[in-house]
Amino acid sequence: MVKLTGCMIASALVMGSTGVGAEVLSYTENTNSSNQLAIGYPVPIPVDSLTGVDGFRTYDSLHSQHQALAVTHAEVRSSVVGQTANNRDIYVYRFSDSDNHTVDGLPEPAFLINGTIHAREWQSPEVVTELMEQLTERKNDLSVVQYLLDNTNIVILPVLNIDGFLQTQRFPTEVTQSPGTNSSSTPSQKFAEPRDGRMRRKNMPNVDEVLSTESDRLQGVDLNRNGSVFFGVEPGNSSPSSLIYGGASAQSEAESEALLAAAQLGPRSRLRFYQDTHSFSRVLFVPQPSNSRLNTITKSLASKFQSTTKAQGADYFPVISQVGNGIPSTADYFAFTDLIPTWTLELEPPQGFANEPSGGAFYGGTGASHSGFIMPDGEIARTRDQLAPAQMLMLYHQAGPAYVTKVRLVDSEANDVYAAAWTSGSSRSLNVTTNNTLGGGQTYSLYVSFSKPMRVRNASGAISQYTGQSVTLAPSVSISGNGGSGNFTRTISVSRNHWLNEDVEGFTFDNYLDDAFKVDFTLPTDIPVSSNSGTTDLKINIGVQDLAGLALDADPRTAVDWSAGAWTNYENSNGQKGDSGGTDSSYSLKVSNQNLTLSEPQSSGGGGALHWLLLLLLSAFGLVRRPKS
Repeated sequence: MVKLTGCMIASALVMGSTGVGAEVLSYTENTNSSNQLAIGYPVPIPVDSLTGVDGFRTYDSLHSQHQALAVTHAEVRSSVVGQTANNRDIYVYRFSDSDNHTVDGLPEPAFLINGTIHAREWQSPEVVTELMEQLTERKNDLSVVQYLLDNTNIVILPVLNIDGFLQTQRFPTEVTQSPGTNSSSTPSQKFAEPRDGRMRRKNMPNVDEVLSTESDRLQGVDLNRNGSVFFGVEPGNSSPSSLIYGGASAQSEAESEALLAAAQLGPRSRLRFYQDTHSFSRVLFVPQPSNSRLNTITKSLASKFQSTTKAQGADYFPVISQVGNGIPSTADYFAFTDLIPTWTLELEPPQGFANEPSGGAFYGGTGASHSGFIMPDGEIARTRDQLAPAQMLMLYHQAGPAYVTKVRLVDSEANDVYAAAWTSGSSRSLNVTTNNTLGGGQTYSLYVSFSKPMRVRNASGAISQYTGQSVTLAPSVSISGNGGSGNFTRTISVSRNHWLNEDVEGFTFDNYLDDAFKVDFTLPTDIPVSSNSGTTDLKINIGVQDLAGLALDADPRTAVDWSAGAWTNYENSNGQKGDSGGTDSSYSLKVSNQNLTLSEPQSSGGGGALHWLLLLLLSAFGLVRRPKS
């Protein structure tokens, strides 16, 4: 049952105890006065509820839900990574299976997601908690989530600035302003720099929890300016009363140390993505170190994130930093030190970047100063739901590109004519168990499985795009080789293809739904050969994008990994290593020449008419087949 907390009562008592009406402002729905500011909708009050509601949960409720997930799901592990200045434990949660290795036996890649580094940003813990909940609710989906839990380590720190967050929830309708900003008689201008109570941003070392204490309301450290990269570069970083005070030294705060400890649980050497979750602006602030490959990958990733949110009615567009420049934020820190894609995700409402109403005005409110940090109760559930698919896609993408795991060819009588599978490990070999001769004009079924789920389905069960993405849904298949008159390539029609989420004529998926496809085809006869006896060697070529648009690792012999800001051992169709894949042509077949096209003999010059006359006579007596092409 959802119930109101004692925050409102506590707030009323504080208002009575300060006796300084000019110093404390109350947020209201519609009333403006010398110490009241209307935001235009009911002021949210945190509620006690383990599950998500149309509103914002208390810290105790959020923490209880996080702990419940760890207790009831073997895939969730809870750890204390530090303590706040007020001796509150800082918890982190790892979402993964217990072996720390992929299905292939390789060390798992890791991701780190941080929440609530700024206390007043209530949207942050709700969105991060939704991601945590979906990772457990869908853990047996045999699709994207189960793949992530089997093959990656997702480290989530939902509330970093616990002391500050609790302070904002003690006083959900009250706020104090910076000294010297109360000269205006207009409340929205008078409180242009709100600092404590509902609008506390910083942490709380040497700060009490009483709103009436004026001496400490400006104190604390901006934890998102406490990083060692670019420390002190911003004006205001060195002033203890500044809203963006970075602390006495880089990473001086207990919360900063806790975030570093959380990264070590990846372990840090395996990190491939970091997100710091904030509000408000509805953008991605994307750092760019001096690493062109990393920056290209990160910008592509941010574009995919944006597309996923746009498809759901919200446009989270990337704001790209200048190369080599930044601020002492956590996103800049991990981008520059660990060379991984990172960003600061600023949740809605927008901040007027795209000619939209800014802050609370986006929801029909008054647009009062800083009202963007006070999202209406009725908007957070939608926001939680919109962001979860985009975050899942980022993790799926950074888990790495897919590779072919198995190939099988079956004839019309259900006999294997070719079967091969790649061994596990960082260095793989192709184990071919069947390699019989194929016949031109014969019908076969090709089965190919991959290392990750490659497709998703809509509500009616049809193969569809992942939310907001646009990839080629059908695979591409061809055969190629060297015949009697030179190199040849023949495209195999994939019109009769099936991505497999169930048994189809004896074929089914491997580990995850739609991690395999089946294609029925007739082997072409227009393959040129120099003799109608013997066999010709063929290559079967397989190309496909995963649901995030990554092409295959074209050479599965070496496992793809991440190092120095880019992919390693990721080959394209030409065998070149880089950050884009291609077509896998690792599979050698042989076909009988009996029903294939006999190539025209090569003339050495002269006698052309005699050659053709002889060829026609031989053809008339059935001694040689006339070339088809």
